[in-house]
Amino acid sequence: MKLIMFRALMILVPIAMLAGCAAGVKKITTPDGRLGYLISCDGSADDWSTCYAEATKLCGKYNIIDRNEASTPTNYGPLVRRHLVAEYK
Repeated sequence: MKLIMFRALMILVPIAMLAGCAAGVKKITTPDGRLGYLISCDGSADDWSTCYAEATKLCGKYNIIDRNEASTPTNYGPLVRRHLVAEYK
């Protein structure tokens, strides 16, 4: 039983770590009516460059409308949440 649990843990932990590194994207309409994106780059293994790279991929040139970051301490290290709102330039 312990071996099964260990194997399952060895599979699930890397998957969970990779999920924290990917940027999440949601299309939005900005206050002035333009197409924009809410980009989430959560995870302590990432930084703002992940959000900026995703904004460049989606928009080419873009304006940053909003940017925020929050960190919550946990027993396993900080839980970091980053959100960037970008619109086409």
